[in-house]
Amino acid sequence: MIKLTRKTILILFVFSVNLGTLKAQEKSKQLTNDLSTLIDSSNDFKEYKVVKKATITNFQASLNSYIKQEQSIQMNLESEIKANEGIIKALGKEMKTIKTTNEKLMSEKATIGFLGFSVSKSNYSVIMWTLFLVSLTVAILLFISFKKANKVTKESKNTLKDLEEEYQNYKETYVEREQILRRQLFDEVKKNKDVKNV
Repeated sequence: MIKLTRKTILILFVFSVNLGTLKAQEKSKQLTNDLSTLIDSSNDFKEYKVVKKATITNFQASLNSYIKQEQSIQMNLESEIKANEGIIKALGKEMKTIKTTNEKLMSEKATIGFLGFSVSKSNYSVIMWTLFLVSLTVAILLFISFKKANKVTKESKNTLKDLEEEYQNYKETYVEREQILRRQLFDEVKKNKDVKNV
């Protein structure tokens, strides 16, 4: 959009300069024709030319008109140049503002807000992959630790079960032995009583 505006201003400036130049050339030709007519219509007196006052006054008026017109054209061109310079300065300021905004947007686009800090995308990627890999490593270590603990727990349960079975067997054996010993003791006591009673 800025290029279109600059092109338009440049085209208008060149067009107005060319138009002014064409008008000046036309007026200059008319002035040259008036001078030629003045010289041609004057009378000769020895080596001098005698010109009528009215003709010279007309030429002077035409010359003054040409000078005023040229001064007016020059003033218009100067005002157009100043206006164009103002437009160019304004466009330059606008362009600087746009460049600043563009640079700011590009830097914002190149960074990501992470935990309240601006971090470049590459650093953010490194941080995220590091966090992912650390989390994955911790998860794997916890899984392995769980598996080991689970294995130890299963082995402990199996050992406990085996110990309980052995204890139960021992207890049963002990109870049987105790019963046998009590019977023997009872039998012995009975024999002793029978021996005493006899």
